[in-house]
Amino acid sequence: MLSALLFLVVMLLVVASNLLLSQLSYKSAQIAQQQLQQELRALEQHLQQLKTLDANEIKESSFVLPSCPGVYAAWSDAALQCELLVLETSEQSQQPPSITRYNTLLMRKRLRLQEVGP
Repeated sequence: MLSALLFLVVMLLVVASNLLLSQLSYKSAQIAQQQLQQELRALEQHLQQLKTLDANEIKESSFVLPSCPGVYAAWSDAALQCELLVLETSEQSQQPPSITRYNTLLMRKRLRLQEVGP
């Protein structure tokens, strides 16, 4: 009788631990799914911003480069002005607290026109 009761207690503990593990696994999967959805929303928003980007709108995060990268011919160095633009998109979630960011660097090239004096 005692051994049967001990067996039942052990089986109850095994079943309870399996139930707890399955609940933790379910919660972990839910959180992972929420994070993936948040990342997808942030990426979609970032790509949409890139499609509709007006380079004049992101003036606060632009940097004028002293010279353009070396892929241009030497004669064009004085004629070209290159500017590095940074576009950042972030998505924040409250439950669980997390933030997702996407950044893109863009290079804008402008031709400097020399004014010819009279």
